[in-house]
Amino acid sequence: MHHGVVHLHAEFVPPPELRQALGGLVRGLEPAVDEPVARRGLLGRRTAGPAAVAGPQLVVEDVERMVLPITDFGYLASTDAHRVVDALDAALADLPAPRVRVGGGAALVDEADRCIWAELTDADGDSGGLREVAQRVVSAIEPLGLFRDRRQFKTRFAIATITDDTTLEHLEAVLAALESFDAEPWLADEIVVLQRGSGPWRSVTVGSGRS
Repeated sequence: MHHGVVHLHAEFVPPPELRQALGGLVRGLEPAVDEPVARRGLLGRRTAGPAAVAGPQLVVEDVERMVLPITDFGYLASTDAHRVVDALDAALADLPAPRVRVGGGAALVDEADRCIWAELTDADGDSGGLREVAQRVVSAIEPLGLFRDRRQFKTRFAIATITDDTTLEHLEAVLAALESFDAEPWLADEIVVLQRGSGPWRSVTVGSGRS
């Protein structure tokens, strides 16, 4: 790759203690290795009766991967990359940072999906704040000739992956636990811009220009 070219993308990163708590919640619901479990599969099929656990019901994501992608900026020359960050700084300076919390969970959101998701909402029960920040990010880079799908952003992040041993009963138990999960709201006041393969490159503060 030509020197000075970077591949950048942007994401929200939930607080580490929240990500660790969600991973602990999923791990804490795993049955013991020798514990018999009902064998009703995710498609509703049943075997003759309970069987011992053959493998993990769910594989918990690494906490570093528990993030909300906003958009991919693609490959950029160094000067263009700095223009992108400057555009984000200007676009997000007057936008109030939303206060958000976990508002339940989801799974199998489409035919190809094998994830367990933590759903985020604004602290008042809406999800408009996060979406507004994400849309402002996409709008900010359009004058630079970078056009991205405004519908790409989702207000959820993956916390675990379904396995071949996941039963419907276990999936329902995890989703019920996420529905009752209670953690302090957090202020989504930072966008992290990452360089593909290298980690964080820059950060942009949401609401930096507000008094």
